[in-house]
Amino acid sequence: MPWDLKSDRPIYTQLIEQIELRIFSGQYPPGAKLPSVRDLAQDASVNPNTMQRA
Repeated sequence: MPWDLKSDRPIYTQLIEQIELRIFSGQYPPGAKLPSVRDLAQDASVNPNTMQRA
């Protein structure tokens, strides 16, 4: 599932929603560890500090 980030809202709030969607869809199973901040940031093409804020 590609990261779909729009410019109308802060990126970190969009990242929160995208991560929640990935959990609800089963891409990240509930209770399992999420990928590292660095890996998530690289996958979403955002700065690791932005991903950390999310």
